[in-house]
Amino acid sequence: MSIKSSLPELRVFLMLAESGHFTRAAERLGMSQSSLSAALGKLERLLGTRLFDRHTRACRLTDAGMALLPTAQRLVADWDRLVADAKDFTRFARGRIAVAAPNAQCALLLPPVIRRFQAQYPGVRVVLHDVPEHEVHSLVRSGAADLGVATQTDVRTDLVATPLHVDEFVAAMAPDHPLAGRRSLEWAQLARHPVIGYLPGNPVRRLLEEKLAERGIVLDCPFEIALPWTMMGLAREGLGVAVVTMALRPLALWHGLEVRSVGRPQVARTMTLLRAPGNSLSPVVAAFRDAMVAAAA
Repeated sequence: MSIKSSLPELRVFLMLAESGHFTRAAERLGMSQSSLSAALGKLERLLGTRLFDRHTRACRLTDAGMALLPTAQRLVADWDRLVADAKDFTRFARGRIAVAAPNAQCALLLPPVIRRFQAQYPGVRVVLHDVPEHEVHSLVRSGAADLGVATQTDVRTDLVATPLHVDEFVAAMAPDHPLAGRRSLEWAQLARHPVIGYLPGNPVRRLLEEKLAERGIVLDCPFEIALPWTMMGLAREGLGVAVVTMALRPLALWHGLEVRSVGRPQVARTMTLLRAPGNSLSPVVAAFRDAMVAAAA
């Protein structure tokens, strides 16, 4: 007999042990006295021993019953706790979500989503993995992160990708930069000035270089930087034009930089939400995914 199928009999046993009376135990459990007696008999047959000495309607634990009592209390309490925990997760009263994303997305995209989500589900803990973009895929693939945010590329992947939003490239520069007087820019114009770009191999830079190479345009990048904050600091000092995506516009403005769109050709990247294939999302992770998609829309 399984633990689950034995639970009603164990509850009868515990109530009888507490009340010492068949009638009172049946009333507290909301069952007839005959049903209670049948449940007790079933448990005693299963265990092969008598658990109570009967005295008319009263009862007293036998030595075997006394020995079983602590184990029965623990089994019923553990089961009740397991059911309560499962209900908590279903209602999002508790839970944990791990999200991996590049630095800029962790700083600018995710915080508003997390704030709104935790206001609705305060018992859910959101864990952020603030990592370089090339590490996002491995964290999601290994299960260390439930979800990941990364740039869509032409490289084949086994991960499931949901498009979030399109993020256009812009140029951020000091107010006295020669290009700051223009309302919009072309990539050929930027190619004549020092550019502050992402590190070689970065998915964002790789995408940009591939698109510009189709037009025969090559940017001069004397500064190749990992963190956008460093890029903005260099641009503020007039050491070059920071080529970033629109998501970083708030950071550029905070540094007092001028931000200009760049066209001809228009280049943009698509941000995607990644998850591992084959595994169904828990309710709480699915809810956070939906919140991310809604925020991007």
